[in-house]
Amino acid sequence: MAKHATYLIEGTDGRKIPVDLHVPEVGNDRVPVIIFLHGFKGFKDWGTFPLIAEFIARSGFAIARFNFSYNGTSPENLTEFCEPEQFGRNTFSRELEDLDLVIENLWWTISMQKQIDPARIGLLGHSRGGGTALLKAAYDPRVKAVATWAAVSDFEKRMNPENLEEWQATGKIDVVNARTGQILPMYLDIRNDFYENKDKLDIQKAVKKIQMPQLIVHGTNDEAVAMREAEAIKIWNPFAEFVELHGANHTFGGKHPWEEKSLPEDTLKAVQATVTFFRNNL
Repeated sequence: MAKHATYLIEGTDGRKIPVDLHVPEVGNDRVPVIIFLHGFKGFKDWGTFPLIAEFIARSGFAIARFNFSYNGTSPENLTEFCEPEQFGRNTFSRELEDLDLVIENLWWTISMQKQIDPARIGLLGHSRGGGTALLKAAYDPRVKAVATWAAVSDFEKRMNPENLEEWQATGKIDVVNARTGQILPMYLDIRNDFYENKDKLDIQKAVKKIQMPQLIVHGTNDEAVAMREAEAIKIWNPFAEFVELHGANHTFGGKHPWEEKSLPEDTLKAVQATVTFFRNNL
C-alpha cells in the first residue's frame, strides 16, 4: 500500500497546480521521488495515470503527478477542459516554470513533512511531457535520472503545422478533444514563446547535454509520435537505455476513462522497465 496526499501549490501567474503525492509504506526510510509529467491534452488523472502512480509507489518510490497550470483543467474540475482560454494560452516556458515550482515545493516543503529524499529526484514524462522532462533534466542538477514514454523529440515542427497561415492570420487554430468532441483554441502564444526561447527549448541540444541516466520507452505502433523520434533521441544520447515495445500505441493501451483495476499489458511493460531503471539509478 501507499499513502496518498493531494494539495495545491501556486503555479505560473499565480494559477494553482494540483498535485497528487503517493508515498510508499516503508517505515521511516527516505525514498527517491519521481515526478510525472503529462502531455498535450493530458492531465494527471487521465486514464491509467493514477494506477501507474500506485504501482510505482508500491515499488518503493514516492511519485508526484501534477497538472500544468495552463493545461485547461481546474482544481475544481480535474478531468475536463473547463478553462479553454487557459489551454489556448499555454506555452512551453510556462510548463517548465510549473515543473520548477513542483521541484521547489518537493525540495523545500514536502521533504520536511514526508519521507521523500529530495537529493534523489527523477523525472518521468509522457509525450510532450517527455520533451519537457528532457529539457529540465539537461539543465537542473537536482534531477538525477530521466525517463520518457512516447516522447516528442522536436517542438519546432509542431509550431509549423499545415494550417500555419490560418494560425498567423487569425491568431488561433482549433484543437479537438477527440474524447468529447470539444473544440479548444490554441493561440499564437505557444509559437511566439518557442521562437523567443528557441535555444532553451531545443530538445536535441538538451539531450546531447544530458549526463545522467536516461531511459527511452516507445511503442512501435505509436500513432501520435513516430518511432523515429525515439530513435533520434537515442542517437543524440547513445548511452540512454532504449525499450522498444512492439505493437504498443501512444498510450500503451490505456484510454480515458480507465475503469479496470489492472493495467494494460503494454503499460505494465513500460512501468516495469521504468521501475527497474529508477531502482538502478536513483
